[in-house]
Amino acid sequence: MAAIGVGRQRPVPTLLLLGLPAFAAAPPRFAVVTTVVSRPCDLAVDRICRAHHTQTKIAALAYKLGCQLSNVGYAGPKAILMHGVYAPSSMAMLAAQGWRVHNVTADLRALFPAGVPGRARPALQIPPRRAGVVQPRNDGWATLYKLYAWSLVEFELVLHTDLDVVFSASPEPAIRAALATRLVFQALPEEAYRGYHGLNTHIMLLRPNTDVFSLLMTNAVRGHFVPFTRTEQDVLETVFPPEVGEEWGANGTAVRAVPWPHHKHWGPDADKAICRRHAACCPAPNEQHDPSPAR
Repeated sequence: MAAIGVGRQRPVPTLLLLGLPAFAAAPPRFAVVTTVVSRPCDLAVDRICRAHHTQTKIAALAYKLGCQLSNVGYAGPKAILMHGVYAPSSMAMLAAQGWRVHNVTADLRALFPAGVPGRARPALQIPPRRAGVVQPRNDGWATLYKLYAWSLVEFELVLHTDLDVVFSASPEPAIRAALATRLVFQALPEEAYRGYHGLNTHIMLLRPNTDVFSLLMTNAVRGHFVPFTRTEQDVLETVFPPEVGEEWGANGTAVRAVPWPHHKHWGPDADKAICRRHAACCPAPNEQHDPSPAR
């Protein structure tokens, strides 16, 4: 499936580094980023929540993502956008893998109430869902999680991946290919159940930028998007319209989509798929310990 690519106007700056030895290697300008979210749910009926969203299970999936990245040869920086308070053992497990954690819980609570899911402030214009049942949350939090990837401006380029993605090869070549272009955003197109061109953000390439981050957050908080999933996909479809994606080239030249890393999106069956391909990653440390998820 072809990907949607968007180009940028700003030229890539040239930096002159003085006083450094000629053999000094520049640090990586990129990172693999994922989002770790726990939420209350009815474990008896919510299959997706049962598979992914208890604190221990989602921490274990993050560990398995780090493990499989190592298995396929990726040794670059890794970062987690985290929501919630996790057990010290889970945090130590992730730190040992080299994950850099950015906890965004306080920011989310400042924008949305921390009470019962389903209640958003009247001032926050959260549109009603128009079609489809993708996830039950309508408290606004799920609309913001992944948008924080645009705030990671210490990196020039980020590959954001969901926890239910299984890699069969290192994503680094795809990331470096994107770095060599003026690509600012790339995601896979999706039209399922919509009746219009949309995006699937289980994996995406993006260039962090504070102005773009502000624009995305403003659209999300004010409800300026076409509601469908009630996730960041709706906001990104508004800011990066898929139907005009490749027309936004630098200096009028189209920026074609770069190849994706070899991967597969497994959804609720990801844990089994990860363990089949990367048996050494299973089970994760302390996976059997399962405290109640916290908001």
